[in-house]
Amino acid sequence: MKKITTLIFLLSSLLSFAQKTSTITLTTAKPEQAIVSLVLEDVHFHPNLGIGLADTRLEPLAMINFQEKTSERVNAAMSEPKIMRLQYSGGGVNKTWMLFIQPGDDLTATFSGGANVTFSGKNANYQDFLKTYFLENQYQYLPVFGYKPSQIDNKSVAQQSDSLQRIRQNAYAAFKTANAPVPAFDAYINATTTTEPFVIHRLLQEKIMRRNRAKKLEPAQQKELEDLTLSNFKILPDEALLSQSYRDELRNWALIPTTRKFPLDSATRYELSPQAITDVYNFSKEKLQNNPKQQEYLLTYWLNYAATAIPTMETSQTLLADYKTQYPKSEYTDYFTKLLTTKSKLTAGSVAPDFTLLDRDSAAVSLKQLAGKPTVMVFAFNIGAHEPTMKTLETKYADKVNFAYITMISGMPFGSWKPYTQARNGVKHLWASEDSAELLKQNYAVDIRYPFVVLDGSGKIVDRWIPQEFPNNKTLEKDIMKAIGK
Repeated sequence: MKKITTLIFLLSSLLSFAQKTSTITLTTAKPEQAIVSLVLEDVHFHPNLGIGLADTRLEPLAMINFQEKTSERVNAAMSEPKIMRLQYSGGGVNKTWMLFIQPGDDLTATFSGGANVTFSGKNANYQDFLKTYFLENQYQYLPVFGYKPSQIDNKSVAQQSDSLQRIRQNAYAAFKTANAPVPAFDAYINATTTTEPFVIHRLLQEKIMRRNRAKKLEPAQQKELEDLTLSNFKILPDEALLSQSYRDELRNWALIPTTRKFPLDSATRYELSPQAITDVYNFSKEKLQNNPKQQEYLLTYWLNYAATAIPTMETSQTLLADYKTQYPKSEYTDYFTKLLTTKSKLTAGSVAPDFTLLDRDSAAVSLKQLAGKPTVMVFAFNIGAHEPTMKTLETKYADKVNFAYITMISGMPFGSWKPYTQARNGVKHLWASEDSAELLKQNYAVDIRYPFVVLDGSGKIVDRWIPQEFPNNKTLEKDIMKAIGK
């Protein structure tokens, strides 16, 4: 019966989201020393090690060396319009064009020496327009505008940003007199054209407020920046989610009323509180009732935040129950259910899941082998992550505690990792393969915001949800002392 139900669901899904093959041909008139790649920018939540769900997946579709090959045909099955990035690198030139590809398109991108590209085929007109008026994102325009990071006042940049907006608007009006753009393209253009300028204005205004210094803004200054978003942001059709700047501002717009009610506290590393995440979830649910895709996007985003950034589980369990009611067929329900089940097992006093990894001498080391002394596990997502700030604790507790630094750097070979490790008393550097990293993620709900786990001498968890604190990690040291019985 279960197989029949699954088959019916798959058939109904295929009927609802019929896919068509889009074809993109990358070609050059003659061989040249250049690499051209095509990347799909898929606005779709997917598991990302260390942060839970990421909202955009960059999927490489092709990479062609024009010195070796002058043409390549790429097929992509699609059920809705997508943004792709066409990237060129050669002769000291690096350039990216945004492509708007629909199901069934047949497009040819022809390079004719250097970063000169022309488009032909079905819907080539969209690519011609984007090529002329849209770079990858608004920050690419800053050097063109003469932006100087060391300069506090960049008034000319704001003026040029406004000028670009008018050029885009006038050009798009002219484009529409000769073309009938599909709703998704119209939403993408409008979303990017309207959000990027005030994002740049806000960036420049914040620089003036901070006077190029890393200092906390005054409440009135923070309110001024937030008011820029509240007064400028407008909810556009759901297809506007194709625009990265629009997605960023959508989240920002939804969050401002909440943070005004529940101000972020430096003591909690500026993370949202359980009350705040519940508030912004409910606000998003209410305000976007007429925009179902944007509503689902935000509710998924806030649920992911609750499940990863908040150590306690009550909030995420409550939101997940509502989410299941809202989206009974969501593909993410199983992911969140498994994540919360894992977190429920990582409580103080529970036995830490065992694992076996390689140390810097290629010897297999299991967690059980470290028993007998308390252990501090450190999940590292960058070379040498956390080690400088841990030196004091290492020295202080070297004879009493094991320090195990576990690399979670995706795709880093053992041979490339080893030279960055250093033998020290009481310290183990452990390398995790892709499969081992996946098991650690499943067993420890690995999160980049909570990289530490403290175990007592018997291998039981003292604390799993220890935040990063600077310059001294008082919470971590308190847990270490608890583990050694002080």
